[in-house]
Amino acid sequence: MTEIVKGGNLPVPGQAWRIAVVRRDAGEGVPEVDASALLLDASGRVRGDGDLVFYNQPVHASGAVRLLGQVRDEERRVADWLEIDTERVEPAVQRIVITASSEHGTFGQVPGLHIRTVSATTGEQLALYEVDDASTETAFLLGEFYRRDGAWKFRAVGQGYASGLVGLAEDFGIVGRDPDPAPADEPVHDDDPVPADEPVSVGAAPEAIPEELLAKVREAEAEAGAAPVRAPAQVPAPRPPQAGPRSDAELFGGDFPEFVRSGEGKADITVDVPIPAGYVVVESTRKGDGYFAVHSIDEKGDSDALLANTLMEDQGARRVLRYDGKAPLRLRVSCHEPWTVAVRPVSTLEVLDGTAEGRGSDVLLYTGPAGQLTSRLSTRLSFEWFNIHGYEPDGRDHLLANEASRLPRETRPLPAGPLLVQLVSADGDWTLKVRPPKENRFWRRASR
Repeated sequence: MTEIVKGGNLPVPGQAWRIAVVRRDAGEGVPEVDASALLLDASGRVRGDGDLVFYNQPVHASGAVRLLGQVRDEERRVADWLEIDTERVEPAVQRIVITASSEHGTFGQVPGLHIRTVSATTGEQLALYEVDDASTETAFLLGEFYRRDGAWKFRAVGQGYASGLVGLAEDFGIVGRDPDPAPADEPVHDDDPVPADEPVSVGAAPEAIPEELLAKVREAEAEAGAAPVRAPAQVPAPRPPQAGPRSDAELFGGDFPEFVRSGEGKADITVDVPIPAGYVVVESTRKGDGYFAVHSIDEKGDSDALLANTLMEDQGARRVLRYDGKAPLRLRVSCHEPWTVAVRPVSTLEVLDGTAEGRGSDVLLYTGPAGQLTSRLSTRLSFEWFNIHGYEPDGRDHLLANEASRLPRETRPLPAGPLLVQLVSADGDWTLKVRPPKENRFWRRASR
């Protein structure tokens, strides 16, 4: 038997192999652990749900990969055994990854975790890889069989995940399904009424109001002595308001005329429009790729809350600030290039409805029920920090993500809305997904 370290690899002869995922038996603070395998194509993704072999789906359709069961010994060790017949693996499958996951604990609580590979016919031991750096992970990619130059090889991987089997599998293309799908033969009518307590999908943006109608509105307001209607500033263009309960946005703060100011280089700004107490949105952009930062200024003239902090080219940030409504709001810009800063009400935010994508620091309005929020950041940097907070109207704060790694990803409970979801990231593209809190049928554990 050859003991290998993380990243080490060995050639695998073309035959059937058995893989044991070994650890301390559950109990006395040690959580239950499950082994599984994913069959991946050349793009590194599954072709469908059938390419996951796990406790609810123990045999692949090709018969090449099987989850055989568990074995325990007198030393309180337990092993989940899988079998891989490399000669029966379909040509489209380029990699088979072996994983372990835990639903009710972390791998820092699991002593003795290792993966052992032996021949299914001769008992020859090929490789042993011991995991010695586990901490807060709830899933591990332990090792993988992969094709190279027409032959198979085995590699020790040792990559941890903080999102369990569901998050790990979704990284490779498995998407969970609705736990109670509608029958396939049940007709769906476009004109069926939508229940009042169900979210409404947001389609295309509404058509622009004709200019002649706007002119009539302006005339009527002028006759009534009302303030004239101002056209919104064009730089930077605000996100259009999305469909959603108006009262949810108003809980965070009332509407007010937007404030937009442009300049170049360092500057202190006083926001000269009336703003009620509550949350406001501060959106900032700049040209160039130098350092760019925006702070609020306290009553002593010192920099206070950080509202932008980036080196991304031609980028800025969108963040929320809780304003007390007393002294005029003041902002400080630190930059050498041209910049634009806008202050807008919460009602202009995009609504987080299912899935959202973006880049850099941003903020969304969530108005749905409690669920699970999965966040992922893609970056070209070797190491990145990604942080998400959820703010309630009264200022209560929920930490929704706090990851620092090459490809930060995390799944955490999402409280019921209304909630301001504030994403903070210096560089990179992010994706958010909201799912129901209960498990769907595909992932729900079958009884042993």
